[in-house]
Amino acid sequence: MSTVNNKQSTSPGNAGFVRGTMLLSGASLISRALGLIYLFPFQFMVGATGIMFYTYAYNYYAIMIGLATAGIPVAVSKFVAKYNALGEYDTSERLYRSGLKIMSLTGIVSFLALFFLAPYLAHRAIPGGDVDSAAYVDAVTMTIRGVSFALLLIPPMSMTRGYFQGYQSMGPTAISQILEQIVRIIFLLAGVSIAIYLFDSGAAFAATIATFSAFIGAIGSVAVLIYYFRKRASGLQELRATQTVRSPDRPLTDLYKELLTYAIPIVMVGLSTPLYQVIDQNTMNAALQSIGYTLEAAGNATAYLIADSHKIVLIPVSVATGLSLSATPLLTASFTQGDMRKVRAQISQIYQLVFFVTIPAVVGMILLSEETFHVLFPKDQAAWVYLLSYAPSALFLALYSVTAAVLQGINRQYFTIIATLAGLLAKYLLNAPLIHLTGDGTGAGYATIIGYLVATGLMFFRITQTVKFPFSTVLRRTSLILIISALMGAGVALVKWGMVSFLPETTWASLLILIIGAAVGIVIFAGLSIWSGLAEVILGRKFSLKRGRNHASR
Repeated sequence: MSTVNNKQSTSPGNAGFVRGTMLLSGASLISRALGLIYLFPFQFMVGATGIMFYTYAYNYYAIMIGLATAGIPVAVSKFVAKYNALGEYDTSERLYRSGLKIMSLTGIVSFLALFFLAPYLAHRAIPGGDVDSAAYVDAVTMTIRGVSFALLLIPPMSMTRGYFQGYQSMGPTAISQILEQIVRIIFLLAGVSIAIYLFDSGAAFAATIATFSAFIGAIGSVAVLIYYFRKRASGLQELRATQTVRSPDRPLTDLYKELLTYAIPIVMVGLSTPLYQVIDQNTMNAALQSIGYTLEAAGNATAYLIADSHKIVLIPVSVATGLSLSATPLLTASFTQGDMRKVRAQISQIYQLVFFVTIPAVVGMILLSEETFHVLFPKDQAAWVYLLSYAPSALFLALYSVTAAVLQGINRQYFTIIATLAGLLAKYLLNAPLIHLTGDGTGAGYATIIGYLVATGLMFFRITQTVKFPFSTVLRRTSLILIISALMGAGVALVKWGMVSFLPETTWASLLILIIGAAVGIVIFAGLSIWSGLAEVILGRKFSLKRGRNHASR
């Protein structure tokens, strides 16, 4: 174990720590990419109805995971690191072993709860009154029960990942994350292919195999963690033997109180997305059926919004939040030191990064939404309007995530709970009315945008109260981003119009338009950003044309 064998790696301020953090971020990015790529062949096999069954189950599963783990694994990694730094290795070991038992117990309880509540949850998502209602309820019940088995392994697995991270050893977590996703996807695609093409099974059974793949993936992850635990057991024992201080008698109840104090706001932010989607799956079917949709058409609309469009929107959101959140540790340090001028500058930089990434991405997704759906979901081409309407949520979802992190950085994280609940309430109250107003499922996407806007607005108001944050710099830079994005959009629209006028309406033509349109957009936005100096002030001097000319003249 690098952390055990190399004493330098136990210091969170050295290169090993940075390397470990980058390793974990890279693993998370790879895992997200894999989680997006498999969706396309999966939907091609099972159709939008199968995706609906699968997504309904996974949203409930995500909520149960959040409740079962309660953010404790993340907090444990910090506590293990804290007590190891104090030389109290036996305290961190006692905390881990106790936490492992609790996480195992919550895993069993959450599995039983989800398994036996599956019929009730299915009834909540599928309203009666349609000829297919009973069959749909049975299908959703089966898929929910299929995914529930993963809850037996995920909580203790997450606790063990946190334990390794507490020793600044990110390798076990990174490798187990990637292997979990690979094993899950292989089992999912192979199992669904066999069910569909060899046994001619329906979408419900195929979706159940897909949800059960979470349990199979978790087995692969647990196997990796057990391997690392056994491999590094002797090193951990030697490290604990170097303890020279006597640990105080710290009651576990006090330790868990401190853990929960840190974890609850994290849990709320993590649960926000599945909660928004559960509101959709519990209200969209009834609302759409009330305006004339069949149950199948209503379910498909739900899948187009909360599965297909949401997955695509998450791509720029992940990039924007990844870039921005890398600055939050510096924000925490500045706030702790009481340097409010630096705090305001860092918050401004964080928001500028979000706008710089998401605004042009939103413009691009809007302009190329039809081609994107044609390429990724050739059997559901007409559903591109859902991506068209949902694309702006990328900006507001990224702002929500980053603003919640800023509140944590300035020690106001509990306000996140209030703001998130207010956003969820707005989403719930507006979902059905906006569906009736638009006449289709895009109204639910608009309700999501408004919900995130409400939550972010409240949190941003709290930030301005706390640090007296000025708007001027962010507004000025955002105006320039909007102007450049508009010019980029005009260029992409012109290229698209020219290509559409002579290309046939085929998937290959859509792919060509998508590739060339995206390339033109990137070139225009990057070129104008560098030429105007915007890239330099947001991303650093390496993006300065002036710097490049000076360097060339030397």
